[in-house]
Amino acid sequence: MAERIPGIDVARYQGEPDWGAVRAAGYVFTYIKATEGVGYVSPTLDAQLAGARGAGMVTGLYHFARPDTNSPQQDAADFAAQLARLNSSAPGNLPPCLDIETDAPNLPAWVKGFIDAIRGHTGRNEVAVYASTSWLQSKLAPETWVDPGVFLWVAHYGRPPGEPGYLTDRVVLHQHASDGKVPGVAGNTDVNVAMVPLEVLTGAAPPPPPPPPPPEETYVVQPGDTLSEIGQRFGVDWREIARVNGIADPDLIYVGQVLKIPR
Repeated sequence: MAERIPGIDVARYQGEPDWGAVRAAGYVFTYIKATEGVGYVSPTLDAQLAGARGAGMVTGLYHFARPDTNSPQQDAADFAAQLARLNSSAPGNLPPCLDIETDAPNLPAWVKGFIDAIRGHTGRNEVAVYASTSWLQSKLAPETWVDPGVFLWVAHYGRPPGEPGYLTDRVVLHQHASDGKVPGVAGNTDVNVAMVPLEVLTGAAPPPPPPPPPPEETYVVQPGDTLSEIGQRFGVDWREIARVNGIADPDLIYVGQVLKIPR
């Protein structure tokens, strides 16, 4: 079964949660609203981030886009300033996230511009984009800006957690309700599941182990064999066969000798 890791996202409406209670209830990660458009910083940003980090939550920041009033470069610069101030864009954090739910002309180009700009500011290739299933299907043309560094966070309520109506190999988070009752949070809050290990999102996953080397090929010398003929048979330079077998004189091989054939 695919991963289903519980998390929440918060803005000023959630005040200052008791993050220890949130974590104890099994919620592992949180996205916190940082900025909106140009000039707005959430008044609860610093307290929420410090509390969540202190409770051992995996954290990330999101920016509420205002494509109706600003260029993507303006929005990205404002968001990047908070990411830098709070050390929230480096690997180990959830990727910087764009929340796109305000309509404007040519949204796909705006989203792409924002992704390019925030990468330039942070130096981090991974970026998350939050949108609803209906917007991804009808307004955002994700095929024009999704690349291997873009993760999608899909809002779709009334569906089983981890099964939004828009689903591709880049969809990693599902916001499945906005009226969640979470211990430690007053009132309602958005609830989510991560559908991949969080290490995939934070960049903290250890590299996969290298594949085992293929079994070493060997050859038993037959009567009449020469190194050059053996080399031709295996497509390997005979001098390389001599080198790996420590043969100083290529004429001195003997019947029954086991030769290592270099890969």
